[in-house]
Parts: sequence; C-alpha cells; structure tokens
Amino acid sequence: MRDEIATTVFFVTRLVKKHDKLNKQQIEDFAEKLMTILFETYRSHWHSDCPSKGQAFRCIRINNNQNKDPLLEKACAESNVDFSQLGLPKEMTIWVDPFEVCCRYGEKNHPFTIASFRGRWEEWELYQQISYAVNRASLDYSSGASSDEESYGKEPQIIPKVSNPKSIYQVETLKQPFQSWFQIPRKKNVADVRVGLLGNTYHAAHKHPKCQRPARSSFILS
Repeated sequence: MRDEIATTVFFVTRLVKKHDKLNKQQIEDFAEKLMTILFETYRSHWHSDCPSKGQAFRCIRINNNQNKDPLLEKACAESNVDFSQLGLPKEMTIWVDPFEVCCRYGEKNHPFTIASFRGRWEEWELYQQISYAVNRASLDYSSGASSDEESYGKEPQIIPKVSNPKSIYQVETLKQPFQSWFQIPRKKNVADVRVGLLGNTYHAAHKHPKCQRPARSSFILS
C-alpha cells in the first residue's frame, strides 16, 4: 500500500505544480495531509489477495457530478489550501489498487496505468511514467506544455519510497525532508521515507459513487 499511495500523492502534486498557483510550502503541506488521509482511509479497504475488491472505494474522482473529491477536499482543508488552486482536470479518476495505480482523464476515455508494482521498476522509469501521465492531462486540457515537465529529463526526480509503520497510528520522524519529494539531486537514490500519521485520526466515512475501473490501456515508455 505504501508504494501505491506514495505514487498517487506524487502524481497529484505533479499536476498541482503544473498549474503553478501554489507555492512550494503549500504543495508540501497539501501532499503531507493527503498522504496521511489516504493511509487512514484505505488501510481497512486494501486487499492484496484480491486487488479489485474495494476498487470503487479507493477511487479518487472529479467530474461534473462531483467537482470536488472528498479526500482531496479534506487534504485542502487541513493544509489551508483552496481546492480551486489545485488546478486539477475537470474530469479525472484515479484508481489506487494493490500493485497498480491507474488514471483516466475524461469520463469516456480509456484508463491507463500510471505505475505497476507487479514487476521491478527502476526509479527513473517510474518517474518518467508518472511524468508521461501528467503530460497527458496537458494534451487533453490545455494548449501549452509545462516548463517543469519539459525539463524533467535534465534533472530527474523520483517518487518517495515509504516504509509502512507497524501501526499507522505511530508517529515517526521523516528520514529526509518532505521537500525531497519535489527536488532530488541527480544520481542519488532516495532514502526510505518513514511516514507517520501527522495530525488527528481521520474517522469520517468516505463515500464515493460507484466507479469500478473499466478496461485500461497501458503506456510503457521504451
């Protein structure tokens, strides 16, 4: 669960960075809250032996009928960020499943794989795959490319690897600053980040409309 959630948070924050409405500290605060909320919400609905079980519950969704996903909205509220400043696509669905994170832009398009953990990925490959997924949003919803995305090949960044604490209620110290999620020196491996739950426990029921994932298409970079 730790890798799938870390990938999801990194992907969302890359979209937020592309919109360029929040400063670095605001993005870090939002990402930290979102990480905590996803761990707390999904931990009882995570079935590695049957990844499709609970799929609709683990669905982050924005569309015309629900313009604010409850979990994203809660992360915004807890980090004092205006949801509208995230700049996320108007129609986007993210499925956070065991071993795989998928996304769909638009309600009628096919989903595609952001990251799969069934095989071994090199860190730079995973980062490029996430960057590709972020750029798909640009192609679908905007006319210009982000300078941040255009330059990713010059300064690789990689998603954090998080070590799942024995108890998700155990507060632990981050091994490295949260800023390292967003700027990691070239040719250095990111250290494991031990994620503790920062703040109060989230007990509110999370209810999504049913959003079972349709057949997806995978985009693997060569």
